[in-house]
Amino acid sequence: MSTLPPSLSPATSVSVPPPPRGWFSRNWKWFVPLIVITPILLFTLFIGGIVAFVFGVMKSSEPYKHAVQVVTHDPQALQALGSPVEIGSLVSGSTNETNGIGQANLSIPIHGSAHAGKLYVIAEKSGAEWEYQKLQLWVDGESGGIDLLHHTPVAPEDK
Repeated sequence: MSTLPPSLSPATSVSVPPPPRGWFSRNWKWFVPLIVITPILLFTLFIGGIVAFVFGVMKSSEPYKHAVQVVTHDPQALQALGSPVEIGSLVSGSTNETNGIGQANLSIPIHGSAHAGKLYVIAEKSGAEWEYQKLQLWVDGESGGIDLLHHTPVAPEDK
């Protein structure tokens, strides 16, 4: 009878280490979400940059600055809104100025301590000066507005 050494006996199996795992199999749990989230984040930042640029252009325009200056210092506007008056961030409308000629049509959200409303601005520029056709404050819940150019009430049908 021959006896084999214990290391070579048929009952003992030799364990072979598994082959080394590749980089992707070790890191897929964070890599796959990164690949999915990165384009979404870049797209969101791109759109956010465009929106910030557009709002910045509107807020840097002379009609916007003039309208904010008027409404924050006008006694009728301060009485209607309540002091202090704050300007909202989501300005809508358009401004265009080329070669000394321009148009502005803006709707500016505004709120004070008592009420909120919108400031409507329509202006045209030919030459060096902006001429304002409309600078009206409409307080939420009120039937009429305030003409800040002529300091007169505005009827609802004139909105």
